[in-house]
Amino acid sequence: MATSPKGPRFKSAREKFLGLSLESTRKSYYPQLKEQLDSTRENEQRLQLLIDSLPAFISYIDADQRFILANRRYEKAFNLRRDEMVGRSLQTIVGETNYLRLVPYIEQVLAGGEAHFELRTVLPDNSEQWWECSYIPVTDRDGAIAGFYTLALDLTEKKKAEEERFRLEEKLREVDKFKAIGTLAGGIAHDFNNLLMGIQGLTSLMAVGMTPDDPHQEHVRAIEEHIRSAANLTRQLLGLARGGKYEAKPIDLNELVFDSALMFGRTRKEITIHQDLHPAPLVVEADRNQLDQVLLNIFVNAWQAMPDGGAIYLKTSVTELDESVCAAHDIEPGFCVKLSITDTGCGMDETTRQQVFDPFFTTKDKQRGTGLGLASVYGIIKNHGGLVTVYSEVGHGTTFTIYLPLSDKTVQAEPPLTEEVQQGSGTILLVDDEEMILDVGQAMLTALGYQAVIANGGERALDVLADRSYHFDLAIVDLIMPGLDGGKVFDGIRAIQPDLPVILCSGYSMNGQATAIMARGCNGFIQKPFNIKELSRILQQVLPGGQRQGPPAT
Repeated sequence: MATSPKGPRFKSAREKFLGLSLESTRKSYYPQLKEQLDSTRENEQRLQLLIDSLPAFISYIDADQRFILANRRYEKAFNLRRDEMVGRSLQTIVGETNYLRLVPYIEQVLAGGEAHFELRTVLPDNSEQWWECSYIPVTDRDGAIAGFYTLALDLTEKKKAEEERFRLEEKLREVDKFKAIGTLAGGIAHDFNNLLMGIQGLTSLMAVGMTPDDPHQEHVRAIEEHIRSAANLTRQLLGLARGGKYEAKPIDLNELVFDSALMFGRTRKEITIHQDLHPAPLVVEADRNQLDQVLLNIFVNAWQAMPDGGAIYLKTSVTELDESVCAAHDIEPGFCVKLSITDTGCGMDETTRQQVFDPFFTTKDKQRGTGLGLASVYGIIKNHGGLVTVYSEVGHGTTFTIYLPLSDKTVQAEPPLTEEVQQGSGTILLVDDEEMILDVGQAMLTALGYQAVIANGGERALDVLADRSYHFDLAIVDLIMPGLDGGKVFDGIRAIQPDLPVILCSGYSMNGQATAIMARGCNGFIQKPFNIKELSRILQQVLPGGQRQGPPAT
């Protein structure tokens, strides 16, 4: 069958035409297409640079929860290149634990809703981090969920700052609480000591006038023992109040620890005390009696934690506290004496440990004590510019660690103190605002052989001194008085009679106000309640030698 002459030619012409058209189209549109593709690539690069530079984790995850896109922060955090992340599941990348925390938000976004939340995660290096996250769903042309964008901002530093602020606020609340408690406790202790002073003074006067075979001698000794017990309680209150040091002097902490442990060990035979003391003297500036009280309180706490017996381990050393630790506890940085006291008792849980220095907290039965002992430990050590910490585990005992500033001063030998009541002579100005204290004090001074001139209040004292009707050899001045307090009276005495020895007296222990007066040249300090022997002793120490005379009082 013959082929139409037009058939093949037509086909060839058509192909030629189409070829020419395609070539023309390619030449016409390819540059534009290439330019658009290049522009798209540049935009993608710019977009990638942008998301890489943002301070956030950014990714796109498809509906099967597989990474399609991730910025550079993911690479650094998970130690993977982006091409290694693409196609891998979210669960594989972030880990099982973190993924389980994300599941509720993933379900929410795959259901078509946005998710905005904060999240705590653990990174591969085991660091804990906080995030502010947003998940935004993406739909395809048909409206189905194709995937979701994720954005996560690192809140870790913000959270740390919030925690630090909360910690500081808690610390300030604790400080305010202790100040309020301290003010209350100090006031109670002061007033209670004034009452005890009256009882102690009269009891001392009774004892001085008794013969050794007096049938009431035993009763007087019992009264004085009860007064000492009550005075010890007020010392606990004053320690809790951080009510000050009686008189800070350089002491060897090793010697104090040794003596206190020896004394306690004699009374508690079921407790074995082991000592590992630094070979050189460790000098701190402190009130020996108050530190002795600290040790006794901790020893008693250890003993109560070991009802069937046990051991106490004591260790002293020198260490240096860095500025961060000191700033956290409001103490001066530098070298410190470190004393650790460890017992083998029952230990305590974390809740108990955190409240152990709280004066309102005690694990004791009401009949067994006040719970003030460890609170006063905290107050006394803080008042000495130191730090006390406690570590404990249930069933593994407790360790109290005390840090006190190391001193470069030399320990001075204490002069021997006589137990006898020494008679004296001379005229003493006694200044107080309590009639009971004036009456008892005058009687005690008279019994010791002195002429006592009393002045009710600071203004009256300065008037008597300025009148010069008496030649005074010494003044005993109460610290806390309405109107002119002890400090102002001391300054007034120095202005009128600069060489007159002055003994400061208070129901408080020697706090900052008393310390400042002592630094201005005051000659001595005695705390109420004191007995006639203690009064006699400080008068011996302060008065010039010529004012002491006569045999012991009987």
